[in-house]
Amino acid sequence: MEKSLKLKWKIYNGTIDRVERYCHNCGKKVIFEDSLKRRQNANGKIIFHFAIYKCPKGHTWNKEIDSFKAVSGLENLDGEFLEKASRYSDLRIHKLKEKNLQEVEIFLEVLQEKVRIDKFLAEKIEDVSRNEISKLLENGSIRVNGEAVKRKQSINEKDLILIKIGEI
Repeated sequence: MEKSLKLKWKIYNGTIDRVERYCHNCGKKVIFEDSLKRRQNANGKIIFHFAIYKCPKGHTWNKEIDSFKAVSGLENLDGEFLEKASRYSDLRIHKLKEKNLQEVEIFLEVLQEKVRIDKFLAEKIEDVSRNEISKLLENGSIRVNGEAVKRKQSINEKDLILIKIGEI
């Protein structure tokens, strides 16, 4: 059985979203900054996903990002679920080979900026050059959404990148 590593990445463009709005505690319009913290809340059968924004004095405002209907039959698990940084935010192919991994799947849950696949992977894979990545894209060792792509192809949010480590 092939061993594979499945990752879910959120790539932010380095800028924090800012919104000018009225702060009830400050009593005036102020700039709220995204704290990059998220929370979920349920109201009946609808689940809401919020981004937590803070004003300069620390007052918070919850901006609704998304909402969806709850699905029955799911198991509730006790415990605290925190989103944490992955130890695989930058990949090293030689270390993955040492662990006998054959492939890596990277799901881009959030991608705020448009970027070429060869440039993106060259920044994220430390021990493979951009030129080598271009060759891997050409021979199909790196695929996006199950298809071979050219090195100039831009990647998008919700894309699935498959890297076949055994062929590197």
